[in-house]
Amino acid sequence: MTPYVSKNPREAFQNYRDLDIGANQDNKTNFETATLYGRKYFKGNFDRLVRVKTMVDPHNFFKHKQSIPPL
Repeated sequence: MTPYVSKNPREAFQNYRDLDIGANQDNKTNFETATLYGRKYFKGNFDRLVRVKTMVDPHNFFKHKQSIPPL
């Protein structure tokens, strides 16, 4: 397994919920809360992903505890 182990174990994969780094309460997506974990998950892509989410899913139909929020 050694060649497959991450060199930075705090990175995560989409659809893997690492709730230790943050989550929205009661599945209500909030931009300020999402920024805390979103910048850790997506690094420099978070703001761009928020803009895309706003265009594609403005009513936030697709969501979970660590969703990217629409604006």
